[in-house]
Amino acid sequence: MLCPDCNTYAAEDDIVCPRCGKLLDRQPTQEEELMRFRQGRHLRKLEESLPPPPVVPGSTGASRSFEDTRPRETAQETGAVYSRRESLASTGRFYGLEDGALDDMPLGYEVSGTPTIMAAGQRHSRAKRTIRIKRLINWAYVLIGCIVLVLALAVGTYVFLTRTPSGQVMMARMGKDATSAAMWQVGQEYLQTGDIDRAIAYFQTARAKDDEAKTPNVTGLLQMGSAYEAADLLAEAEEVYAYIYTEVVPSAPDAYRAQARVLIAQGREADAAALLSEAAAKTGVSAFRTQRLDILPSVPSTSVVPGYYNAAQTVALIQAQDCEIWYSMDQYAKLPEEGMRYEAPLELSEGEYTLRAVAVDGDLVSDVMYANFQIYLPTPLQPDCNLAPNTYSGKRNVTLRPGSLTKEELEKNPGYKATLSDPVAQTITIYYTIDGSQPDQDSPIWDGTPIQMGTYGGYQVLRAVSVNGYGKQGNTLERTYKFETNPGYRKVYGVDDVIPGLKLAVTSREDFRAKHGEGKGPEMVVLNTVEGECEQYTYDWGYASFMKTKSGWMLADVMFTTDKFEGPRNTRIGMTEDKIVGQYKDFGQVVGSTGVKRGLYYENENKQGVISILPTGEKSIYYRVGTADGHVWQLEYAIGANGSCNAIRWFFER
Repeated sequence: MLCPDCNTYAAEDDIVCPRCGKLLDRQPTQEEELMRFRQGRHLRKLEESLPPPPVVPGSTGASRSFEDTRPRETAQETGAVYSRRESLASTGRFYGLEDGALDDMPLGYEVSGTPTIMAAGQRHSRAKRTIRIKRLINWAYVLIGCIVLVLALAVGTYVFLTRTPSGQVMMARMGKDATSAAMWQVGQEYLQTGDIDRAIAYFQTARAKDDEAKTPNVTGLLQMGSAYEAADLLAEAEEVYAYIYTEVVPSAPDAYRAQARVLIAQGREADAAALLSEAAAKTGVSAFRTQRLDILPSVPSTSVVPGYYNAAQTVALIQAQDCEIWYSMDQYAKLPEEGMRYEAPLELSEGEYTLRAVAVDGDLVSDVMYANFQIYLPTPLQPDCNLAPNTYSGKRNVTLRPGSLTKEELEKNPGYKATLSDPVAQTITIYYTIDGSQPDQDSPIWDGTPIQMGTYGGYQVLRAVSVNGYGKQGNTLERTYKFETNPGYRKVYGVDDVIPGLKLAVTSREDFRAKHGEGKGPEMVVLNTVEGECEQYTYDWGYASFMKTKSGWMLADVMFTTDKFEGPRNTRIGMTEDKIVGQYKDFGQVVGSTGVKRGLYYENENKQGVISILPTGEKSIYYRVGTADGHVWQLEYAIGANGSCNAIRWFFER
């Protein structure tokens, strides 16, 4: 309760104010009520009529005791007369004072000088009195309160440190175990202050906790990568960034940016470019594509704009940085590994081309350049001739001419009409054959000289084709004639045309050697026309080779240069070219434009006769025929520069 005079706090068991000594108005206890009852009401009235105690200078606060060092006078010295003093003194009941003690109590004065009786319990001296008021303290309660306070403080501190984020951060700072979030935060604090090693240690602990809980912290991992970079631990930083964009958040751009920075710092621009391509695809951030293009060489370009053309094109590849260029026409080829190095402009004739190229600068490879070219050259018209298909009783001369269209036909064919003003398209070369084969670049060229047909009787086919200056070939003219002339029809080389006494794949090695001698050998040789090795025996007239079959060693190849043997159809060594050719079918076709061959006849690949011309002037006449069991026999006559046969070879082809 508060003192009504000086507002000083007093305990419930205090009787007077500990500061001013004023009697406190409080509810009496039962014991006090009994005492008051015994003392009577006049004591209460006396208490109320007593003047207040003096104000002591320098006393402040709710102190438990005070001293008044001013001189005090006794009631006898002042001559004050108090009513009922005797009764109070005689009773000895004034707040526990002994009988007669009240008369010796000093008087107090207020400012007005009115004497008052000092509170009971104060001691006095003769001249000066020191008044002290004390109260008793229950130290057991104080001790219990302190213990409770300490326990509460300990529990609060434990809860704060273990249950709150701020407390966990404090634990982490003290080096104690804490949550991963606290570890990340403390690691960041060390990173900001430049203590990289401690920052990395805290980051590693935090990551281990997150990995165990399977709750990765992307922001913390990025800071961890930055710490590794600051410590020049680029391999560790690369692993952290790769973990983020491969296993945690593939669409997060920050990890890609940091990883590209690490790769470039290590001089691995090619890997950085590949990563940036992946980053652009996964995140959709266009800045990655721009950054990637800044790293790589510029993409090559073509000197000719891709598109549709009616003429052959010469295409050069251009690259601004003068890097190597690798290209391919195969749309599935991997560049640059499966491409070709560009060294000269590309010649594109008719066709559709998908040109792909890349620029290479060390390990850096640019993006792929794509260029599509569609080239359709003008097609020449089919040639025409002067002889209509029919049966003729004698030889005939045939002439050829380039094809043409009437005015009405030109109006219906504007594409060809446009080529009439193209000198390259109108440069026409006509190739022809009369041996039954298809015209090609080795066939005779029509040069205005009449073509003689019907030299031998029988059916004969004229074929001709026009080729313009672009190399474009038109449709083939084909005319079939029948000639009834002498010497009549000659037969082609057949399986019945054999060397007397011999037969390929039938004559055994034993029979041959028994009849023609042992020879020198055997020597194991490889024939291009036979599978496996063959045994070859050499003689003074030539050689004989035998192949291994299920039936044993059989004749596969025989060649002679003397008159030891005679060729099919009575041909022999020393005969002239004309005599030999005259024994077989020959349509009389002249030597082709390249001068390497003259076609005799042609029914198919395995049934033909050809004269091959060597640069030395020597010739080889060879005939082919297919057997019933799917093999081929070939007969060759070697014609020397003098025009006569100097060797005959007969061999088997599987």
